[in-house]
Amino acid sequence: MKMQDIKTLITSGTIILAVALYMIFGRTPTEDKDTTTSEQQGIISIEAVEEKTGNDRFNVEYIKAYDGDTFQATINGEKQKIRLLMVDTPEMNYNKDDEQPFAQEAKDYSIKLLENAKKIEAVYDVGPEVDNYDRLLVYVFIDDVLLQEALLKEGLAAVRFIHKPNNTFEDEFREIQQDAQEEKLNIWSHDNYFQKDGFHPEEIN
Repeated sequence: MKMQDIKTLITSGTIILAVALYMIFGRTPTEDKDTTTSEQQGIISIEAVEEKTGNDRFNVEYIKAYDGDTFQATINGEKQKIRLLMVDTPEMNYNKDDEQPFAQEAKDYSIKLLENAKKIEAVYDVGPEVDNYDRLLVYVFIDDVLLQEALLKEGLAAVRFIHKPNNTFEDEFREIQQDAQEEKLNIWSHDNYFQKDGFHPEEIN
């Protein structure tokens, strides 16, 4: 083999090796961090909620969950019940001892996020701040991730109880729900389980 051929072979091999190493290790930590952060933030940011509603965020200290969409918390030193705006998860039905399908999964999912949160913040919409049961109606953000969005993405909640003008992000919620429906995740894995008037366990049982 000629010396020129050997040099060419070495050069080519070096280039191939360099390309391979770049493909494996070339992505910088910053790029990885940005992607992860973007995925974690989701579609709806707390800044967008503040801007569109005109309301400021406030801190929430989690105490306990009743089900996937309702929990107790301390706000400014006072215990309050919180109800997630515009979403509904299956009921635990404690009094009847007959929980609806996926009720425990939704509750466990919310508890896991709430218990492990570094910060929990909430924002009111533009309408009434409480419902008929004196529960605060809010958007809840856990480490900057909207809990309603997370539940909808997992197919553990459905868009429901829409009462204008407390529906600023209704369209976004429905788009997120549509993706879970198409993938038949959890509550959407059974046809007709969720209907306009709520959940129908008889469609599964």
